[in-house]
Amino acid sequence: MKDLLFLMEFRYVILSAWFLSSLWGLYISTYRSFIDRVRAGITPVPDKDNTDKLLSSLLAAPNHQRPYHVESAFLSSIQIILGTVAFSFLLKVLFVNENAGWVFCIGLSFILAFLWERAWIGIASHSLAASSFLPLHLKFGKPLMFGVRVICFPISIILRQIEKFMHSWTDPQIEVKDEKNELAEHIRTLSRESSTLDPEVFEIVGNTLEMGHLHVRDILVPRNQVQVLNCEDSLEENLQIARTCGHTRLPVCKGNLDHCIGIIHVKYAFRIMCEGKSIDFKSLSKAPAILSTEDPLPVALRKMMKWKVHMALVRDEFGGTDGVITLEDILEEVVGEIQDEFDSDERTVRKSGSDKWKISGMSPVHELPKELVTDPKEEVTSFGGLITEELGRIPEEGETLTLNNMHIKILQADETRIHMAEVRIHNQDDQKETDFNEEIK
Repeated sequence: MKDLLFLMEFRYVILSAWFLSSLWGLYISTYRSFIDRVRAGITPVPDKDNTDKLLSSLLAAPNHQRPYHVESAFLSSIQIILGTVAFSFLLKVLFVNENAGWVFCIGLSFILAFLWERAWIGIASHSLAASSFLPLHLKFGKPLMFGVRVICFPISIILRQIEKFMHSWTDPQIEVKDEKNELAEHIRTLSRESSTLDPEVFEIVGNTLEMGHLHVRDILVPRNQVQVLNCEDSLEENLQIARTCGHTRLPVCKGNLDHCIGIIHVKYAFRIMCEGKSIDFKSLSKAPAILSTEDPLPVALRKMMKWKVHMALVRDEFGGTDGVITLEDILEEVVGEIQDEFDSDERTVRKSGSDKWKISGMSPVHELPKELVTDPKEEVTSFGGLITEELGRIPEEGETLTLNNMHIKILQADETRIHMAEVRIHNQDDQKETDFNEEIK
């Protein structure tokens, strides 16, 4: 304990550093508590003036990853170390005589510093996150967030390398997707066993949880399936498309979807036409909202509701347009297929026999039967894209291939895409029969 007396000369510096680290850690934890409350649905997303790139990036992170965990642990450690030294000064001067053991003083100082850190960081931050002054605290804490990120950048790099090294020890057969969907399946099991609650409610809750693991790229409408109004075409041609397509909102483009001017609601065009006025699609359209293919569906839903749009363009990392997404597409992931009088009754996946299905090429990969083994790349979202990626080209009608445990026969296809395929499970008996036939040949 006597060895600590030389620090008495710097006691004001240590006390000041302790106070600043406590304040710094408080605001970092306030940001983290706020993100937790938003993800849990307790607190709404702040107003547009308070929603910046920092908050957007934190909200876009996976729900199972708490933001700034390295930085928060670093500040907590600094605070406990400085608090232990500061409390040691106080105990030595005020409460402990010269004969008191240094182990007792250090131990009691550590306990007091730890309790202070937990009360200050673990409790006070939750109170700030729920207070009416939250926007002010977020603005004050924003520079501190960037500052601690810069300080902890070397530590984060080292920890990422350690994480990669430790992940190399794990069993590659573990399916991460099954772990993500475990909670959703558990809820569905409860719905089947419960006799008091509506099973459809449990199904919607399970779908909502699974939606958190989907991205915009998983459900977007590909650009070759999007009906557009071309400014270079005549008014009669565009009106004919608007009458027959069955959609209420259409992109207005110069040539193709990469040069989209805006989104138009066709009711305004027909209203003006009924009034006998000339129609100008450019003036009637509104600037298109832009989403990224990597945006998680919950984030995309919040953005579209905030922007008050029903349709948005989906841009890739190179600035091109991959397709469009609508609010209906997102809601269908929660409540199931929504059909109106213009929608076709044809299902994208139909079971046609034992271990046999007819699957549309437009069917999303995440909606394929669980019996089928798929291991697509991130950019592949449809069943037709999965086949095209495997072959490196668009197959012809009647062509067959084997992919994982699937034996696939192309039923309908054209030069641009696969329309329908027949899929059956390719088991070991089929493989033995194929090998036997090859040996005979």
